[in-house]
Amino acid sequence: MNCSHCGGVLIPGKSSYSTSEDHFTFILEDIPAYQCERCKKVLFTDETVDKIQKLVRKIKKDSGEIVNNKMSTNLYEY
Repeated sequence: MNCSHCGGVLIPGKSSYSTSEDHFTFILEDIPAYQCERCKKVLFTDETVDKIQKLVRKIKKDSGEIVNNKMSTNLYEY
């Protein structure tokens, strides 16, 4: 595989992801990823990105419930 940014070779490895929102900071380590040998850009697979986004949405929702003291009534989510 080649890097879409610079055309360098992508090598498999592990990386980390972090994000901060109003009420939380989320850090996820040792995620399977690819890194370009030339520009060092880290790329995740589409499946990995979808899973990370799902986790962030869930944490964002739960942190909002804790801060606002209003719990969800959707029991199907748990």
